[in-house]
Amino acid sequence: MNKSVIGRTGQWWKVALGMAALIFGSVAPLFESSGITVTVGTVIAVVGYGFSVALLRCPSCGEHWFWKALIDASLYRPLFTRSTCPGCGRDY
Repeated sequence: MNKSVIGRTGQWWKVALGMAALIFGSVAPLFESSGITVTVGTVIAVVGYGFSVALLRCPSCGEHWFWKALIDASLYRPLFTRSTCPGCGRDY
């Protein structure tokens, strides 16, 4: 994972935080003791994913990687397996 463009640009924390919110918002409403309603859980999950979509970008060209991947799902894999930006081609 550290060889991916996300790892090499130091942006793993953005992915981890966004996915943690996505998972928490999806799972917490299943447990009544959590006090999280389905509506609140959905908001937490959407905000978590939106965080990653908005803030995960190339430091060089500024392309929002997850935003582009929303449109073309084939772009997710290169973000986690290659060390180059899919937008500008810069090697990190």
